[in-house]
Amino acid sequence: MKRRLIHMTKYDLVVIGGGMCGIQAAKQGAALNAKVALIEKDDVLGGT
Repeated sequence: MKRRLIHMTKYDLVVIGGGMCGIQAAKQGAALNAKVALIEKDDVLGGT
């Protein structure tokens, strides 16, 4: 049985959703020098 190693990274802010509000939240966090992860299910940002 093979074991997979998962690389863990710590973030100050995790934003779920890359719509207009998610993008703004991620930008604001970055402007405040937070380490930000933005998670989006689609290939593009900006919502529908």
